[in-house]
Amino acid sequence: MIVYPDFTNSILNVTSTILKHYKAPTIYPSIPELEKELKKNFKHVVLILLDGMGMNIIDRHLNYKDFLSAHVVKTITSIFPPTTVAATNTVLSGLPPFSSGYLGWVQYFKKENTNLTVFTNQDFYDHKRIFDEVLRDKYLKYPLIYDQIKAFNPRTKTYELFPNFRPNGFASFKEQTEKVLEIIEQKSKTFTYVYWAQPDMVQHDYGIDSLETKNILRKLNEEAEELANKINDQTLLIFIADHGLVDVKAFDLTDNKPLIRLLKRNPSIESRATNFFVKPFKKKKFKSVFEDNYGAFFKLYTKNEIIKSGLLGYGKKHPMLDSFLGDFVAVATDEYMLEFLKGSSFKAHHAGLTRGEMEVPLIIYHTTIDT
Repeated sequence: MIVYPDFTNSILNVTSTILKHYKAPTIYPSIPELEKELKKNFKHVVLILLDGMGMNIIDRHLNYKDFLSAHVVKTITSIFPPTTVAATNTVLSGLPPFSSGYLGWVQYFKKENTNLTVFTNQDFYDHKRIFDEVLRDKYLKYPLIYDQIKAFNPRTKTYELFPNFRPNGFASFKEQTEKVLEIIEQKSKTFTYVYWAQPDMVQHDYGIDSLETKNILRKLNEEAEELANKINDQTLLIFIADHGLVDVKAFDLTDNKPLIRLLKRNPSIESRATNFFVKPFKKKKFKSVFEDNYGAFFKLYTKNEIIKSGLLGYGKKHPMLDSFLGDFVAVATDEYMLEFLKGSSFKAHHAGLTRGEMEVPLIIYHTTIDT
């Protein structure tokens, strides 16, 4: 089943609802259910993003009485592409990819002539090519949600809790929840953003139906419930995910020499939302070859079509969006992904338009909430 991003009912709108609560400007609609809870004026608001926790694995691995499942207020969508680089930056900026410029794991930066792995600041196809200047800071910087909140609520303290791939990060989700409990003991108002990289990583390695995925999700559920049992009545917990995942099979693009010969540079963005820059006068040929090989599993958009479709959102267009996008973007509508590099493998992946990738939970909890 294909599901498109709903920019009235998405992770973008979670952020816009929070910004509206703190009187920060946003052009994007609020989610009524979250707005209603925020109007109760909790002293402490905690937004927790569990990477890859789509509704599909909640439904598979938790029963309706388990904490996370029991407090799903509604199903919302991710953005497009539903992938960590694009989606987490949407949450942190309050902007869709159309405006933030964050599209996926690999983006082509014209001035540096590199297919950059955005989060690692190195060339995706040549790992030895690492840039001294952080290119995402140079070209994709935006006011963070914390900055926007502080601008209109200078007395509200803001915090971000990340895993230990960042300086001063945390080794476990349990450690993050313990820090949250410290933060909410303050007398001042606080807003805290928590990001944890599971259950995304375990699904990539083992698949969505695996025992490993079930065990990780159930542990996260237990630790989330333990946090909920310890918060005070001045705290609102909001849990979301950036995207879901689906089990995948791979087509190795490097084996398709007739198609590769039509490209003027290597593919980019994501394996299930794949960006192609085509040689001059070869677009018609490329479309024919692609459709013959992959048309049953991918929807092929031209650059103009994907921008006009609204898949990337709306608002002020990022000045580099046109240079990031190639002549075509192939979007997965089935179980297949397109491998850029030979030998890369995932049991499950994301960035396509299937229900499992697009549908994520909005979970809300406070001590007086009706259950």
